[in-house]
Amino acid sequence: MFLKTVKLEAGDLPPVLDVETTGGLSGDELCDRATTWLEAVEKATSMRPIIYTYPGFWDNLGTRRLADYPLWIAHYTSAEEPWVPGGWKTWTFWQYSDTSTVSGVSGNVDANIFESVREGAVNYKVADIQKQLRSKGFYQGAMDGKFGTSTTAALISFQKSQGLNADGMAGIKTWAALMRKSPKVIVPPTAPTPTPIPTPTPIPTPIPVPAARLTELLSSYQASAAQDTALIWLQTQVSTSVLGEFAQKWRTTATPGDTNLRLIDVSKFYRGLAEQDQALDWLQKQISPAVIAEFAQKWRAQSTVPNSTIRLIDACKFYRAAPNQNQALDWLEKQVSPATLSEFLRRWQNAK
Repeated sequence: MFLKTVKLEAGDLPPVLDVETTGGLSGDELCDRATTWLEAVEKATSMRPIIYTYPGFWDNLGTRRLADYPLWIAHYTSAEEPWVPGGWKTWTFWQYSDTSTVSGVSGNVDANIFESVREGAVNYKVADIQKQLRSKGFYQGAMDGKFGTSTTAALISFQKSQGLNADGMAGIKTWAALMRKSPKVIVPPTAPTPTPIPTPTPIPTPIPVPAARLTELLSSYQASAAQDTALIWLQTQVSTSVLGEFAQKWRTTATPGDTNLRLIDVSKFYRGLAEQDQALDWLQKQISPAVIAEFAQKWRAQSTVPNSTIRLIDACKFYRAAPNQNQALDWLEKQVSPATLSEFLRRWQNAK
């Protein structure tokens, strides 16, 4: 019935199986029937289906089966993460509310989060991405859940092969493409060819190459493998003393009264570093609960949010440059005094 009714198109998310009632079946019987559906739909669509459920129901089943399918969990909580039941190690989608609002839609709507991951992340989501990249022949590194330069390079190669924006970030479009079955990329070995005898050629006069400014080069940084390789090489050409002085100048640009760091930029460059989390925790303590509650409403684009609260660390984790997120961060910045922002900047940059 699903396959006759739903016609998936390029760019669509994988099919989703909603499992919320047993119909009088045991946990094993329910999983057996779900497996029949999942395997049939995966074979017909060439996409790995998603399972949608909620923690209380799945925990009551008492099963750890089907945990190799992506999880869409419905858990309405003010906690920073949803409860992940059964044998799943992580969630792919999180429905955190069923009373959200969307302009142009009357009544309540469900609100969901998909967490993009990028270089610097260390979690089970990264391990899943590495697994999918390896199955398609793009990644040969360690399956360690660490999003390093090798994972970025492999992801960029995959994105280019799919005609996606090659930004090295596992966003929702890239993730959906990874869920599609595709032939493994195999580079055929090249047949050996005889080495030709080189013909002497005159040495051309070198053409002077104009010097490049680092500010111009880094302003176009896109985390490509070639750029990262060039930066790593450049670092080896600079003495330790010069690098040390540069680091000091880079981190001590903050002067009293200088608040030239927008909260939007903080979210963009958040990497879960200890000093970043400490700075965000400190800033949160400087802001009243009422302001935090209003920020949570603006962040989630809701007129009212039961028990509205949000940690600034989580706001950075889930930052996706959405218009409502940028508006919420701009609003919050205006609620904080310049002196507090200046102190936060010092802590963020780990100034000594």
